[in-house]
Order: sequence, then C-alpha cells, then structure tokens
Amino acid sequence: MIIPGRWQAFIAAIALTLLAPHMPPGMAGFFLILTSAFICIRMNDLALPLALFILGVLSFFGFVPAFVLCATVLIVATRELIFFYSGGRPVEYALAMIGGLLVTTLVIFYMTAGTWLSAVVGVTVAILLYAILQKKSYAITGELIGVAMAMLLLENLEFQADLPLVATAAFISFGFAYFAYRLKTADIAGLFSAALVGILLIVFAGISWFMIMLAFFILGAAATRYQMEYKKSLHVEQESGGVRGYINVFANGLVSVVAAVCFGVSHHPVFIAVYLGSVATAASDTVAGEIGVCSGRPYLITTLKPVDEGTNGGVSLTGEIAGLFAAVFIGACAVLLGVADIPVFIACVAGGLIGANIDSLIGEVLENKKVIGNAGTNFLATLGGGVVTALLWVVLIPVF
Repeated sequence: MIIPGRWQAFIAAIALTLLAPHMPPGMAGFFLILTSAFICIRMNDLALPLALFILGVLSFFGFVPAFVLCATVLIVATRELIFFYSGGRPVEYALAMIGGLLVTTLVIFYMTAGTWLSAVVGVTVAILLYAILQKKSYAITGELIGVAMAMLLLENLEFQADLPLVATAAFISFGFAYFAYRLKTADIAGLFSAALVGILLIVFAGISWFMIMLAFFILGAAATRYQMEYKKSLHVEQESGGVRGYINVFANGLVSVVAAVCFGVSHHPVFIAVYLGSVATAASDTVAGEIGVCSGRPYLITTLKPVDEGTNGGVSLTGEIAGLFAAVFIGACAVLLGVADIPVFIACVAGGLIGANIDSLIGEVLENKKVIGNAGTNFLATLGGGVVTALLWVVLIPVF
C-alpha cells in the first residue's frame, strides 16, 4: 500500500521530528492523531490513518516515546519515497536501507535520544515487512506498527550496545545474507530476516553465536542440494529449489534469537543450552530429512509402518545417523568457538537429535492433520529441542 503524496508525507515526518522535542509530553502523539483524521477525510483507504491513529494514541498516553514515534514515521516515509523513485528495481532495497539509516541517525543526534540498535533494527524491520506485505491491503499498517513495536521493545530492554558493535554486526550480517541471496539460497525477505537474526545474535551474544548459526545455514544448504535431481524425481525437493524465505528463517531461528537476547540481558548459562539445542534441532531435522529421503522408504514414527518418501513423520536409520552427525557438528562448532563445554556439548547433541524426532512426531500428529503448518512444526520442534537440551544440561552439571 503506497502512501499518497510521498513528498508531503516525508516533509510532514521531518516537521514532526523537528517539533517533537519542543512539544509537551504526548503532544507529538496528538499531532499524529490529527494527521490521521485529516488523511482519513482525504482518502477512502483506512490502512494508513488507522496505523497513524494507533501510534498517536499510544504516544499520547506515554506508551511510545517521541523518538520511536518520529523515527518510525520518518523511516517508513523515506522508504516509500525511495521505492517510488527507484522504479521497482532490486537496488531499491539497498537504497531504502541507506536512506533509513541516514534519517534515523539524524533523529538520534537531533533528539539526543534512542539507541543505535533500535535504529538499525527499525530500518531492517521496515524493509522486511514491506517485502512481506507489499501486496496486502493492510501493508502500511503492519509496517508502521511493526517498526514501532520492534524499536519500542529494544528501547525498553535498555541494552547497552555502542555504535561500533552495532555497525559491525550489521555489516557482517548483511554481508552473509547478501551472499546467500546471490547464491539463490534466500529470497529478498529471507535476506533481511536472516540479517535481522544475525544482528541480534552478534549484538546480544557475540560473533561466536552467529558463527554457529552460520554453520547450520551452510550445513542445511548443502544437505538441501544433496541429490537434488533424485529428490525432484520423487517430488520431495524443497519448495523454490531450496530458496529460504522469512518463514523458514523465523520458524527455525526464533527460539535461538530469543535465547540469545535473554543471554545478553541476563548472562545466565541456561540460555546457552537453549540456544545450542534449538540450532542443533534445526540442523539435525534439516539434514535428517534431506539425507534420509534419499535412502529408501521411511517408517512412520508413531506406528513404524512403511510410508512414502517425504511423508511428514517418516524416519529412517540413515536419516537418524545423518541427524546425529548434524547435532554433533553444531556441538563441536560450539566447543571450538568457546561457547560450550563438555556438559553443554553432550546435552546439545542429545537434545538436537531428540528435537529432530519431536519434529517428526509433531509432523505426524499435528501437521498431517492440518492443525499447524510446517513453520509451526519447525518452531515447536526447535523450542522442544532447546528445552530438552537445557534440562539435560542441568542433569549433567553435577556429573562433570
């Protein structure tokens, strides 16, 4: 959904930013409420005025600070302007990212408020949501609300991350995500969602945690391409030739990101176990599925009866061995990078393999009955693998 009068919207966003620091508390929100009412009168579509009204009300009552309000509106207005004049070319995403970072930098310095992390995440979320929702009638509503909530969450965490760390995290994450995009292992939405995951991992937990996630990505990509022609003959290959989108990224990585953020805030070692367990589960499930499907007819995990290749809930000995190798690989990477010790390594390997079988069980019990989709199965499996790994780690501590 395109904002009418892009230059007018951009200028209005700048005016709001310039005036906000000099207004009484809540007045910036009231200004946005009036703006939403004016736009509602001028246009038939309620998507934009609804989003502005919601943000205005939240700001008026003090739930959304002026920095988040102004940065959100300016980021989206800038993105709209750049996307319109770029003519729909792929370069628009890079230009929108640069433009968004420039305007948020100006907001930070002018208002002497906000954090660099929330600014970078806000711009990334804006472009990601546009890539996901651009053809939806409520696209602009989702983009404005999503950016504001992401920035508000990070502002409320009050996590200290200086500019060099955030800039380094963004450079590394976008570099690898772009590389994946060029290799056709991720689409545009997958690129920005993977970059977002990488930024949060590096900032909250460190580069070593990001490298472990990268190891999973490389291993999963290699397993997906394994005997691709044979998989195509069985019609069990990954959709879009194995190109990952945002759903796949978040389904497999959301638990890991939450664990990393919790570790960054609390520094409790249990979140190391949760993180490694969830990553090992994703790796074990991916490799087991991609390798196992090429080893003959699998057996249904609930009845052990033979089923067709690619059936949700199907397991095989070859797949289990491949899944065990993947879990060991993730655990070994964690040990080599100094993230895990021996108890965490053992828990990670066992938890990852158990998590992969939880995926198969959920696939048969829930996914085959259309209760949830594949993304839901992956999310629940990584959550289960992370929890199991944490519990095993607690049991193993006294032993070692």
